Amino acid sequence: MINVENLSLQFGKRILFDEVNLKFTRGNCYGVIGANGAGKSTFLKILSGEIDATRGGIGIEPGNRMAVLKQNHFEYENEEVLNTVIMGHKELYSIMVEKNAIYMNPDATEEDGLRAADLENKFGEMGGWEAESNAAELLSNLVSKRIYTIAWSKT
Repeated sequence: MINVENLSLQFGKRILFDEVNLKFTRGNCYGVIGANGAGKSTFLKILSGEIDATRGGIGIEPGNRMAVLKQNHFEYENEEVLNTVIMGHKELYSIMVEKNAIYMNPDATEEDGLRAADLENKFGEMGGWEAESNAAELLSNLVSKRIYTIAWSKT
């Protein structure tokens, strides 16, 4: 669950949000709609922690995390779709890239092998072996519902 409590955002004298209270609960899908300039992207940036609110706060249920991909139509055009979704979990994706680079290096040292073993442990603990199937399920749900959703994942 994500709780938005007494959220306010003000730029100078302009108040964009004032005392917003919301609960996003597991299993529900949410859409953020409004006119251009109404603050939809700004609200999502506050939810993701990219920018701070003037007052109030965001609470995420312990043991959960929020993954975010920026709204840039061309940033991921050379990536596989599943990898793009996994990129939303920055730490997991970073571990995946580093360990794969070690395995692809024909000149990897014994020290590299030890590092890869450590990365494999972290990867497994973070649910890395289920990452592709979880990403595929998330994408399947998006397509079947034809909406954007806030997806939940255990850390």
